[in-house]
Amino acid sequence: MKIGVLTYHCPPNFGAQLQAISTIGYLRRMGHEPVMIHWYAKDLEEMYSRRIPKEQILCHEEFTKKVFPLSRRCQTEQELIVEINSLHLDGIIVGSDALFKYTPKRNRRYFSKRKLKYVYNDALSCELIDGNPFFGGFLGKLEEKIPAVVYAASSQNCPFKLMSKKERQQMKDALSHYKYISTRDTWTRQMIETVMQISGIRVFPDPVFSFNQNCYIPIPTKEEILNKYGLRQDYVLLSFSDWYNSPEYVGGIAAELEKAGLQPVAFPMPEKLFSAGISKCINLPLSPIDWYSLIIHSQGYIGERMHPIVVCLHNAIPFFCFDEYGIKENKSLFSKVAYNPTSSKTYLIVSEADFTDNLYSYKGQEKLPMPKDVVTQIQKFNCKKCKQFALQKGRKYEEGMKKVLDSLLILNK
Repeated sequence: MKIGVLTYHCPPNFGAQLQAISTIGYLRRMGHEPVMIHWYAKDLEEMYSRRIPKEQILCHEEFTKKVFPLSRRCQTEQELIVEINSLHLDGIIVGSDALFKYTPKRNRRYFSKRKLKYVYNDALSCELIDGNPFFGGFLGKLEEKIPAVVYAASSQNCPFKLMSKKERQQMKDALSHYKYISTRDTWTRQMIETVMQISGIRVFPDPVFSFNQNCYIPIPTKEEILNKYGLRQDYVLLSFSDWYNSPEYVGGIAAELEKAGLQPVAFPMPEKLFSAGISKCINLPLSPIDWYSLIIHSQGYIGERMHPIVVCLHNAIPFFCFDEYGIKENKSLFSKVAYNPTSSKTYLIVSEADFTDNLYSYKGQEKLPMPKDVVTQIQKFNCKKCKQFALQKGRKYEEGMKKVLDSLLILNK
């Protein structure tokens, strides 16, 4: 089958590009012809241009052109419809990643002292329903009906309980165009089941959990990585933003690593490198495949974001996660606002793997862990348990992708 893939494949985000490679690779492995639908909204691109250094954006752009079987670029829903009509696809797979992200109007509403009335903050098109093709509304506007399914979409801890009745109906109408939907986490499953008033939505792993099996481009070896970046065999990556932590705290972790005979290495996010005074650094620009290889050949990862943790779990690499995700909410009308860990995509994965001792939540815990305790968790990491979990997730991924392909095959008969 000729299958279109619609996901976040080109934003300057390491994990997003890795999950897209895995999906394309799986389809090729199964003997299908994948086409990456090259949708990238203009306002999203402009947002990244303000946040990400130009040289890193160019690195991702070159990577995108090199590794993906791209359609023509689409920036609006109408351009997307015209392009899909011209591709003559047998089916469309939407996913994975944070495709069902939505910001309810209630969260965007505030009182303007200047206008003396309530107004709404602007939101990116990908945080709305009409402007976000991932919700599926465009499918009803195609010249020919093309079966479309969703694999492991996430809502990025969307506070869906705050959505109005009208918003829920709008989302339900868009999602109803899909023949099959699965999610990446239980929070998003709860959102979909609530909005669509159904049950039985399946949860399947992020495609990065099968990256080694699906990757169709060379993954640098450890020897290549050590030589290219001048690293020791025993390096540990530290990847933080300066939003939550001070150089003193991150430097304290680095000092504890050195005491343990390990080499601390400052590891960048796409936005920038927070070196925290660490002498050895990996600088931008950095390609997604080198980013992946630096993690899998390390002795450990300490830092933020979700996809580095998925990479670690997939490859049984010791980690300690500083979780920035999740929301606070009222459990009842009479309860205080409290952090709900199950709204964090990272917490859900780490919890499922039974490694919550290796996770600290910025939003749920006040006191930062002692640097020595963080390093101890790296040293005593249970790699055997992690490998078993990785095998389990790999099998679950194969089951989930088979399910979406079988759905397309049935619909094409």
